[in-house]
Amino acid sequence: MSFTRFLMQALLALPAGLCLSVAPASAQTKPADRVETAARSLQSEWATVFYEAPRNQRAPKYRDLLSRVRTLESLHPDRAEPMIVEAIILCTYSAAALGLDTLDMLEQARTLLQKAIDLDPPALDAAAYVTLGNLYRRLPGWPILYGDRKLARQYFESGVKLYPDAIDTNYFYGDYLLDEGDTAGARTYLEKASHAPIRPSLKISDEQLKKETGQTLADLKTGKSSRSDFFSLFTPSFDQAQ
Repeated sequence: MSFTRFLMQALLALPAGLCLSVAPASAQTKPADRVETAARSLQSEWATVFYEAPRNQRAPKYRDLLSRVRTLESLHPDRAEPMIVEAIILCTYSAAALGLDTLDMLEQARTLLQKAIDLDPPALDAAAYVTLGNLYRRLPGWPILYGDRKLARQYFESGVKLYPDAIDTNYFYGDYLLDEGDTAGARTYLEKASHAPIRPSLKISDEQLKKETGQTLADLKTGKSSRSDFFSLFTPSFDQAQ
């Protein structure tokens, strides 16, 4: 099989797990200003496209969202929130519109998230840390991309430290630990995710996370594994491309 075909097949499995890092509710959250409110609104639109739009209709919607978030970013180049949302959109757009620039978009996403952390680590409730954790966890490593599970752990841990009671910081770290074979640690964080509140502005994505959290905890009790079809996209298998 050619390298190009291998890469295209592998990336088809990436979008959900890479970029689902919506902002968790936390007592640490400060009152939102206009820039943050605008960024969260675009993030909410992204979630609607990602979870509800037919796959063959997502690419143009992502393209429109990219244009709008980049306008917001150009007006506020010193703010982290638009950068984070742009990175999230880039991740899913890179898989919805596979092409020669797919890898470049994923590199752009990492650069934006790293810059956002430098500017404002808690921005959008540590969404940059969760997103980077997913990128490092799920992408292939060198020579294709920059996947690195040790770095993934560091970013997940940082996100949980900043927002210890949030749904996505806890779910994704717990899911990572489960994949690493740390069942006890995974259960601790998944149970915290199960008790986190659903945010009205991100109801669609939070409800999906709640559903998967509950199923995973049930599986831990029974010793079975029954991931939903949707979340199977969060754990791409590169074996199928060989």
